[in-house]
Amino acid sequence: MNMTAVTADTIGNTMDTMKIAILAAALACLGAPLAAQSPKPVEPVTISDMRGMRFCEFLLIYEDHVDIYNTSASDGCPEDLWASMDTAAIAEAHGAKMAQLNGPHFWAMDGQTLGLGETADFGGMAARYAATLPLAALGSGKGADPYKPYVSAKLQTMVFESGKPVYQLVGPDGGVYILNAYGEEVQGGDPANLATQLSPAEGWSFRTETPAQDLTIEGTSETPVDMVGDDLHQYYTRMQGAQ
Repeated sequence: MNMTAVTADTIGNTMDTMKIAILAAALACLGAPLAAQSPKPVEPVTISDMRGMRFCEFLLIYEDHVDIYNTSASDGCPEDLWASMDTAAIAEAHGAKMAQLNGPHFWAMDGQTLGLGETADFGGMAARYAATLPLAALGSGKGADPYKPYVSAKLQTMVFESGKPVYQLVGPDGGVYILNAYGEEVQGGDPANLATQLSPAEGWSFRTETPAQDLTIEGTSETPVDMVGDDLHQYYTRMQGAQ
């Protein structure tokens, strides 16, 4: 190996690529092309009144896997604590090679049941174990390609209450995908503004609908769901099988 070829720029670029890959892995908590593993015990946890709930994720990177912890059923990601996070200290405390932060995000549904496990402390913020991904699942580090559907298999039941807005992508085949969560880049914190922020691929469109009755979408490892991402890296679940 030519050691002189390894420059500070090279190292910096490598780290940037790894950060992008880790963030792509965090999105697996919302649904990713490869099903997440759950080597640690998890239980169904139901959360209600969560529309607009702020949440964050901690990613612990080990030699051969990434553990993901989510704050939805614990502290909910207070801004002051989140701003003070020290990823090096978090990695050391958990015996990981690296730690990354993902978020904050905001849930777009009203209620949800998902699989969560042990609670751990991250710089004074509590978060619960959500999933484990093999490093190979990170692929190129770019996450799912925008507007290209994929399959996700994990325990997740989402409830969207009647009379409240539901944010949708409609595909070329007429399939309707519902927004799961959104990030701080959404203008005014209102997902309806995605109508002007997104640049959908040919055949795709964004719209806001208000259902007349509750909408429930369920997925498990045995009954996977179809998902798709937009060009702002937010993720949507197809309504097929909705109740």
